[in-house]
Amino acid sequence: MNGKLLQPVVFNAITIVAMLYALSQMVTEGPRLLASSTGITLALEELAQDSDQVDESLIATFAADQDQRRGLFNEIIVVMVIAIVANVIANYLGRGRQHANTSRIRELEAELRAIRGD
Repeated sequence: MNGKLLQPVVFNAITIVAMLYALSQMVTEGPRLLASSTGITLALEELAQDSDQVDESLIATFAADQDQRRGLFNEIIVVMVIAIVANVIANYLGRGRQHANTSRIRELEAELRAIRGD
């Protein structure tokens, strides 16, 4: 029984660790990526002020794209946190149910032994 129980627990632990790693990468690297796109947008705005070669719609497109990426970045962080919490809760609830099932199985085995007269 321990071998069968160990596999899901190990798989769930690996899943949680992977999600935590992805979340930490997004939190540490995400702002740098967003800042670089902000720099590009600011450089385009400065270029637009210096010359007429840059179309205003191009700047608006970059700004809208930046806002969209920022929103997506925030949504991904929220989803990752929800997935981690849900996995931890599911493991906790599953472990409690497993203990209840194990104790019930032991009770039934004891009753069966009593009926057989062992």
